Amino acid sequence: MPSAAFDPYRQGDAPEIDYEEVERDVSSEPFDRVAFALDVLARLSPRRVTVAVVHGKRVHVQAGRAWGRAPGERWALLSVTPNASRRAIAAAVASLGGVRVSPWELDVLAHAG
Repeated sequence: MPSAAFDPYRQGDAPEIDYEEVERDVSSEPFDRVAFALDVLARLSPRRVTVAVVHGKRVHVQAGRAWGRAPGERWALLSVTPNASRRAIAAAVASLGGVRVSPWELDVLAHAG
C-alpha cells in the first residue's frame, strides 16, 4: 500500500491561517504590496507551486491541483489588500509552503529588504 504523500493543499495538511486576524493586521505604510508579496515569494520559493499575486478585497490564498501538469504540481492565487501589513502578506505567502512559520520568522520576512 503506497504511503500518503504530504499535500499542503489537502484540507487538514495545510497550516491553519487565521484570515480574520490577518485582515485586522493593516498598515498605512506606503509600499507596493504586490511587489512585496512577490519579493517574499522569491525568498521562500515554494516548490511545485505556480502563484499569481493580485489586488483583492481581503488577504486570502486560494490553491488547488494544477491539472494537466505533473502529479503534485499546484496553483495558488494570493490576493492582497491596499492596506495589508507586511506581516499579513508574509504570513499569507508563507502558508503556500505548507509549513507553519514562527512569529520570529514572520518578522524576519516582513522586515527583510
